[in-house]
Amino acid sequence: MQRVSVYEKRIAVCGITGIVRFDGESVDAARLCRMTRALAHRGPDGEGQFVRGNVGLGHRRLSIIDLAHGGQPMTNEDQSVWVTYNGEIYNFRELREELRALGHRFVSNSDTEVVVHGWEQWGADCVRRFRGMFAFAVVDLVRHRVLLARDHFGVKPLYYRVTARQLAFASELDAIREADDEPPPGSLEAIELFLRYQYIPTPRTIYADVYKLPPAHVLEIDLARLDSGWDTQPKRYWDLRFQPAAISAEADLLDEIDATVQKVVTASLVADVPFGVFLSGGVDSTLVALKMFQSLGRGIKAFTIGFDEESYTEVCYARQVVERMGLQWEHEVVQPDALAVLPDLLKHYGEPFGDSSAIPTWYVCRLARQHVPMALSGDGGDEAFGGYDSYRSWLQSIDQHENHRLGRSGWKKGILKLLRAVGYDYDRFERFSCERWQRYICYVRRPWREQLWRREFHQLITQPCGLFQGAADRAPRCDPLSFVQYLDFQTYLPCDILTKVDVASMYHGLEVRPSLLDVRLVELAAQLPMAMRMHSNGDNTLVAKYALKATLGRHFPPEFVYRRKQGFAIPRDRWFLPDQSLRRQLEDLVADPSSRLHELFAPAGMRGLLAEHGETNDVSGPLWLILVLGLWLDQNREVSFS
Repeated sequence: MQRVSVYEKRIAVCGITGIVRFDGESVDAARLCRMTRALAHRGPDGEGQFVRGNVGLGHRRLSIIDLAHGGQPMTNEDQSVWVTYNGEIYNFRELREELRALGHRFVSNSDTEVVVHGWEQWGADCVRRFRGMFAFAVVDLVRHRVLLARDHFGVKPLYYRVTARQLAFASELDAIREADDEPPPGSLEAIELFLRYQYIPTPRTIYADVYKLPPAHVLEIDLARLDSGWDTQPKRYWDLRFQPAAISAEADLLDEIDATVQKVVTASLVADVPFGVFLSGGVDSTLVALKMFQSLGRGIKAFTIGFDEESYTEVCYARQVVERMGLQWEHEVVQPDALAVLPDLLKHYGEPFGDSSAIPTWYVCRLARQHVPMALSGDGGDEAFGGYDSYRSWLQSIDQHENHRLGRSGWKKGILKLLRAVGYDYDRFERFSCERWQRYICYVRRPWREQLWRREFHQLITQPCGLFQGAADRAPRCDPLSFVQYLDFQTYLPCDILTKVDVASMYHGLEVRPSLLDVRLVELAAQLPMAMRMHSNGDNTLVAKYALKATLGRHFPPEFVYRRKQGFAIPRDRWFLPDQSLRRQLEDLVADPSSRLHELFAPAGMRGLLAEHGETNDVSGPLWLILVLGLWLDQNREVSFS
């Protein structure tokens, strides 16, 4: 059982809630209690509340260690500042010493207290100094301010709803629903976006007037101006800048990456509880496990989930890592009957969520929680270092498109330069086209959506997505890889990957730290030349995530490092074949006239998609989204859509 001997004692896994009344009424403590208890699974070991007039805060906690002074909501010396906080600030010790030098007095070793005094000293700018994963709310009774904040990458969630009488916020949507007697109205636009991306993009939710606070944003409320109105728009406090530096010696770059990965993984290990690592057998999780091993030595617990289908599992590679480093290994194989957890898991998402890897993620979190209360993951490595196959395909498609239009000869490429000189913006329409990227990653393509939606809802199909448009406006134009990596940092990473892990881990009361999502490492990756992220071998092949692979290649053989990438999804193409239980489940749902799917979709369109799927034609992605949506709608019949 591995421990790091440190004197800091903290709570990191929690659920937070709160209410700010605009109408002059006091917060109903009983209602706040119902909101907080809706998050009991996020913090099964206790709860706390603070209510003062028109402001109330709630907190659920998971005691991963024995805390004497870490209870929440936490306050300062004169009880003028209160905070409810969920997360882990990795650099809290340095900040605590800085704040002490400025005259602040600490009564605990909790990183939560750094949030309290950081707000006192720096106001809303305190978030710029925090490095880690967090979502919190601060109430300042002297300055008459409320601040909601979310971490740089969106590891920790924060939802809020603004009505005429109040603002309510919470770590999960189900807690938001407890803030009012009636459920919020549903959003048809959100369902359309779900069909495109398999998630509902920030700031939207399935509810028309409930929002996700975007990553790297704060929402500040002036309690003294509630009668005259206040700005409800979140404000960005940080953004990722892709500014590739000039190519330098590869060995020097790899040395810097190696050292930085070691630093951020070591920072993630500060704890006084047993912990382990998720080990898929891929590059990112193997590198995290390696750095843990180099920091701690033997005794590290590793957790792996696999499948019987060989093309969907990397268990054999995880076993190589385990044997090489002498890890204590726990692993399981997921069978089709594992999908029995899907309806219950959907309730915890609070809205339709279509990434099928949520299923194995749920099982690896369950497996880990049987042994440890905290685990490290390798999430974020693909986005930061260019690891997805979609990036490689994107670059290849751009090259093929340009060669197809203008040929490979020098004089035709000269024509392209001339066209650009006279105003033809090829980069705008091809290399940096957000619309083209959205079509590229779309799950249910437009012809299928036209086939699915009832005719009265067809106007939804052409509506743009604000999150993608805004991200594209800010995205770098230094190279087409940086462009789509930035888009993923704003969309796919927080809305899909991190949401999936947060819900699955909180379901089991497990803290998961994505150690590669440290600002220091991500900003270093954003400065790498494109060739260190997507490396050309000179034979028309591209090596994705080259810098991390080359770093790991210092310790593992090439056949381990440079193999084909595998995802973490269920073998849904097999499980949706005729006579399979997953296929029958969806067929029953489509055939049931009482299913709420029929309120939105044409039965013939759903049956048509089912008929298209087979051994040689995989449409399991759209089928999975229809199944997930149908289950969620039937679970939430009280939610109205208009």
